[in-house]
Amino acid sequence: MSDSYTAESVVALASKAEYENAINLSQHVPAAKTISEMVLDAFHTSKESDQIRELRVAIRQAHDAFDDDKAYDLMGQLKQLKDAEAADNLALEDLSSKFSISRILSSFKDDPEFQELVYGLALKVLNQTHQAISNPSAGKGKAARAKKDAEVFVISKDGISVTLPLRTPRSKLNVDREAFEFLGFSFVGEGDDAELERESFTDNNGAELPVNRKNVVNALQQKTAFDGYSIAQQ
Repeated sequence: MSDSYTAESVVALASKAEYENAINLSQHVPAAKTISEMVLDAFHTSKESDQIRELRVAIRQAHDAFDDDKAYDLMGQLKQLKDAEAADNLALEDLSSKFSISRILSSFKDDPEFQELVYGLALKVLNQTHQAISNPSAGKGKAARAKKDAEVFVISKDGISVTLPLRTPRSKLNVDREAFEFLGFSFVGEGDDAELERESFTDNNGAELPVNRKNVVNALQQKTAFDGYSIAQQ
């Protein structure tokens, strides 16, 4: 089992590298890239549950209302929930060390929630593919406009400014390492191998969001995170 699991992990890593290389090239039409991004987004969800995010918001609201008793009670609920999820994560790690991901997924093939996810995604791919084939010129026009009107943002604080282009969603974040470090994020590693130390950030409402260019730009524009920074489109 261990050899099979290791081989599967190696294949996954190779596929990821090949995908990231392909998505940054111009050989694929925009519609194809959109569909592939949609598939990945279906599985790249926040690590924290909705319950934890809702409790964080409620705790912040209680603090804002100076209701210490309610905040203390909610913090106790938050700790219990985080402890329970930590135990779940340990159980899942133990499970993944014993079985390959394909074996685990196959065991859920009849689960209603899993079917909803898979068939919902299949329907989106079906519809998007049909639109791309039925109206191929629309994708080309959109690509031309996107290339012509590429968005670049200038982030400033204390008289210092850096630029952050809205690149293809799967472009590695280390390409814009200077901008992300300017915002307070840290990287582990150097060059093309550098990865973010943490993959999410918490906004002023207590919501945890994945670190990507779009989320960072939206948070800066809406002033829901990164206090003290300003942003303007170049």
